[in-house]
Amino acid sequence: MAVALGALFNPLNSSMIAVALARIEAEFHVGMVTVTWLAAGFYLTAIAVPPLMGALADRFGPRRVFCAGLVMIGLTGALATLAPNYPVLLAARLLQAFGSCATLPAGMAIVTATADNGRPPPRVIAMISMVLTASAAAGPVLAGFLVSLWDWRAVFLVNVPLAALALVPALRWLPKVEVERERQAWLPRPRPALLATYGMFALVNVVFYTAFIAVPLWAQRSAGTSAAVAGLLVLPMAVAALVMTPVAVAVAARVGMRVVLLASAALMLAGSASMFAVGPVGLVLVTTGLVGLASAFSQFGLNSLMFVHADKKETGLAVGLFQTSRYIGAATASSISGVLFDPTGMGPTAWVITACSVLILAAGFVIPVKSAEEESPQRR
Repeated sequence: MAVALGALFNPLNSSMIAVALARIEAEFHVGMVTVTWLAAGFYLTAIAVPPLMGALADRFGPRRVFCAGLVMIGLTGALATLAPNYPVLLAARLLQAFGSCATLPAGMAIVTATADNGRPPPRVIAMISMVLTASAAAGPVLAGFLVSLWDWRAVFLVNVPLAALALVPALRWLPKVEVERERQAWLPRPRPALLATYGMFALVNVVFYTAFIAVPLWAQRSAGTSAAVAGLLVLPMAVAALVMTPVAVAVAARVGMRVVLLASAALMLAGSASMFAVGPVGLVLVTTGLVGLASAFSQFGLNSLMFVHADKKETGLAVGLFQTSRYIGAATASSISGVLFDPTGMGPTAWVITACSVLILAAGFVIPVKSAEEESPQRR
């Protein structure tokens, strides 16, 4: 539970900020291009920092890094809430990204180290997958409530009690893990199957975040909906993550991980293709629902594969790189969403994510779903 609470901060804070940008720009008068660095800077940090935090966890102990990350999240949340000007707010936001990038790699290193066979149980991976997907999709809904209740500062202030809530069970129940510092690497040994898993996860997140960004943008700019309604249109992504992740666990146990990956790719392709038909707002729910279902399957499946192919002694680093691939996809999606925006429909966006979905489907047929050690007896 402590690891799951720590995992929610990064995706939650990456998505909540979108609702607060207009209010921040109006207060500090910095211009929309400048204020968007609160989002872009967080994404760039989330690309670069997780492997470093994972390597630190592998070297100096994951419990220590996990708790330090929570403390930094709480302190930067308070600093951002009290920020007297935009530079202080931006600095606090970037430091917040450092803290939120520490908790998942360190937390999963603890889980792996204490697991019987060196891999997290499927139920743990399922719980973390649900938290990651649901918190990212629910972020705009929560932020809309907080901003309307108080102001943009509430989006940062909410991190203070949440970090304190996560720190208490972390200090009480997370075990200390012994590390062999002289054997830990700052860079992982190249493993083709692990690199393929990272690449596939990046593509999945291009599709997920492109839909996540494009749907509210289209709804407000083209369909004339309110910001509140536009935010609710992506809510099926969070609901699907909560409902379908246990289904993905059951499917993997019954028929294998490859079926999970292929089902995810097929759902993603269907959701991407449905975007061509978007006109009435109601059809958007079909797109977000299908992409949400696909994300639930792919998040669990690829998370599981990452632990299959990673070296147990480099778990923190491997999880950090996995998170980096998530935000490479997110940053790519945020970059292309504005370029591809078409007020008459979502055709250009649909072409891009449909192409990505085809690549994901093809990768699902060939990506290894067992470690080399597991496959070697069959080859003999």
